[in-house]
Amino acid sequence: MLIVASHGKLRHSRCCWLLAAALVLGAGSARPQEGKIPPPPPTRTDDVVDVLHGVRIPDPYRWLEDQQSPETRAWINAQNQYTNSLLDAWPGRAALKQRLTELMKVDTIGIPYERGGRYFFRKRLADQDQGILYMREGLGGKDEVLVDPNPLSPDHALSVELEDISLDGALMAYGLRHGGEDEVAIHLLDVAKRSDLPDVLPKARYFGVSLKPDKTGFYYGVNAKEGPRIFYHTLGADPTRDAEVFGKGYGPDKIIFAGLSEDGRYLLIHVLYGSAADRTEVYFQDLAAHGPIRPVVNDIPARFYADIGGDEVFLHTNWKAPKGRILAVNLKDPARERWREVVPQGDSAIESVSLAGGKVLVSYLENAHSRVKEFDASGKYLRDIALPALGSVSGISGRWSSQEMFYGFTSFVIPQTIYRTSLASGEQSLWARIQVPLRSEDFQVEQVWYKAKDGTRVPMFLV
Repeated sequence: MLIVASHGKLRHSRCCWLLAAALVLGAGSARPQEGKIPPPPPTRTDDVVDVLHGVRIPDPYRWLEDQQSPETRAWINAQNQYTNSLLDAWPGRAALKQRLTELMKVDTIGIPYERGGRYFFRKRLADQDQGILYMREGLGGKDEVLVDPNPLSPDHALSVELEDISLDGALMAYGLRHGGEDEVAIHLLDVAKRSDLPDVLPKARYFGVSLKPDKTGFYYGVNAKEGPRIFYHTLGADPTRDAEVFGKGYGPDKIIFAGLSEDGRYLLIHVLYGSAADRTEVYFQDLAAHGPIRPVVNDIPARFYADIGGDEVFLHTNWKAPKGRILAVNLKDPARERWREVVPQGDSAIESVSLAGGKVLVSYLENAHSRVKEFDASGKYLRDIALPALGSVSGISGRWSSQEMFYGFTSFVIPQTIYRTSLASGEQSLWARIQVPLRSEDFQVEQVWYKAKDGTRVPMFLV
């Protein structure tokens, strides 16, 4: 059995590692009976044409956009009946469905975040509708439930998401969301007491919560009526009286979020020009010096994603570098002429940048799979993070002052696996692995190359 995947990155999800097993099983199924396949039900076309900027764009199926009209409903029913009449006759379909159900009914677990020696993460068991927030006291601790949304609503439609954790691991901010709503309500949990504080932010579209290390309050972004804004909430105060910190003058087409540096000294603010931001503004405030909010960059039409390590902000940007590069700015002297390039643009595209252990961890897309390089703060290359196979890395988690780092890994045949890495020694250990009814070692994955018509070498994976 040969499975071919080419071009884009191996974007592995829970279903991607099912590919090998599902197609192997499907290959063993008998073919449907030979014969002429009847044509599908006819679809009416209209002579509808839009002219945009002088270009004629036909749209003959626009009538199908009205999904509640009797004609559209009749068309959908006819198409479904036609499809089922063909698929239901396929021998082995029941066995394939049963096997896929077995493969998909597995636990899921998220990347852990360490705070104060405690490890916070989200996990959903195979028989649960919604994931649960857990904590481990130390690496060897048992999984302790912090917030379980499953019993909180009769329809099990309430989900929980981790927003932030205080530096000492004593206070956790989490959001509760009903169904597919964009809005969440923000709650605060006293981790030791397993009880919520009275402070609750009402349902709204929030963009991040960042707790102060001293746990006296937190910053948060919210999509207010007039546009996105950053507010500060003091614990115990009335949320309706929260102070607006940033955002005046920005309209609803922008996205604004803020976060604190690990030590709480600096507030870092991003302004995105839309969800597919081709331009980003970055601001900071030195809270220890009670300084004003100052721009890092707000006048360059490029993307900038910033994170703080010590007194420097590291910028992942496509400015003068389509494949990405990393710049460092000293927040005590942020003048542009003193910016320095830490990691220059290379042959491979930079996908993400993470800071941990005083190091800069750069995840590259190289030949359609992940490669993670470790640099020191000056930009000196130190080593590659050894990955278990050709696949995708996601969710690198760590702190600037800690030598511990976690990352998730998946491949065509390896389900979500989380590794812990010591940045001091380079040693890696398994932190969590999804148990699946599939032997990954029974499969082999090989990357080969072929030439396109124009001579371009294209990567291809054989499973």
